Amino acid sequence: MRDRIASRFGWLGCLFALAVAQPVLAQDDYEEPAPPVLDGRPWYVSPMFSYSHSDADRGSDDGIGATISVGKKVTSGMTLELTGFFQQMDAEVGDATTDLQGIGLGAMIFPFNGTPNFYGLLALMYGTAEQHPGAIANYDTTVFDIGAGYLYAFNPHIALRAEARYRTDQHDRKQAGVSPGSGAFTDGVFNIGLLFPLGVTPEPVEEEEVEVIEPAPVVADVDTDGDGVPDSLDQCPDTPPGTTVNDVGCPMDSDNDGVPDDIDECPMTPAGASVLANGCALVGDCRKPRAGEQVDANGCAVEQKFILKGVKFEFDSDRLTPDAKDILNDVAGTLQAYPDVEVELEGHTDNIGTDAYNQGLSERRANAVKTYLTGRDIEAGRMTPVGYGESTPIADNSTEEGRDENRRVELKVIED
Repeated sequence: MRDRIASRFGWLGCLFALAVAQPVLAQDDYEEPAPPVLDGRPWYVSPMFSYSHSDADRGSDDGIGATISVGKKVTSGMTLELTGFFQQMDAEVGDATTDLQGIGLGAMIFPFNGTPNFYGLLALMYGTAEQHPGAIANYDTTVFDIGAGYLYAFNPHIALRAEARYRTDQHDRKQAGVSPGSGAFTDGVFNIGLLFPLGVTPEPVEEEEVEVIEPAPVVADVDTDGDGVPDSLDQCPDTPPGTTVNDVGCPMDSDNDGVPDDIDECPMTPAGASVLANGCALVGDCRKPRAGEQVDANGCAVEQKFILKGVKFEFDSDRLTPDAKDILNDVAGTLQAYPDVEVELEGHTDNIGTDAYNQGLSERRANAVKTYLTGRDIEAGRMTPVGYGESTPIADNSTEEGRDENRRVELKVIED
């Protein structure tokens, strides 16, 4: 009989080991403590004192005993236990006692999220019963428990465990002294004891503060200067209206002479040539013809006159403005690049005032240009100042814009 008991106990131990070793059960990531007292520690031990209310068919008084369980949390709502128990009952008549002991598998089930300390329980165990004195009623049995309990944690290391079990003792009807028709014994068992979590409570995982980066507002590309190139790509964001620009929003300069195509009267100037403010070299260049001018076989203006755009004078005066002096500085550099070239400086006015007055004003302005260029190391003998008054307008004098165009100084290359 002892060998048979050992064999059954060994079988139950193997079953328990296999159950707790299953990957789905032996997971280490415990999202919710079940029970909470475990707090991330899956293993525990629970010794308890037992009081049993014996089945009347046993012919025994109520008994006392002990229960001990070693358990492991296997899911967030259940623990699995290896449970051993001992139950001793005195006979109602005589001095005999009955010892019922067993071992098996049990489970604590925590079905209520709001009250995680309440649990239901199930257990299936193998047991033996021995009567003293005498052994005529000894038997092997299968014990099944069902019940409910409650845990109360005193601190993180210990909890009170109290439970009630309804126990059925499926005694072997073939054993001596047991009536074949007597059925199973049913006892009420009340356990109270302690539960000790095993191991160290894991350090709480600190939640990392996640920096929320607000997405940058989506802003549609704008084109401030209206040149067709959005500001995000425009390297020249203040291009004057109407200016022809390249891919990066800067004025086109086909011949790379520093004068934008829109105001370059000689857009195909040879590389390296010194040019005037209008983009033309003094010699060897091809100026676009103005209205009424003759052209050669290449479509270039025959008479080489260069309007010094931007050369302005103070009102009713031959005094040069600062901007005009900057332009004439460039003219001086160009004349120095062509030391054999002689030029005529032509002064022109609009039609405001008398002919005689405008004639004199144009001559004074032409001479003012010569005087300035002479001060920039240009030989006076290379320059001839001439005044034309209001006689040769290039724009409509009835508008302010036209009159502004007519108030000009032109530079004409004198052919040998």
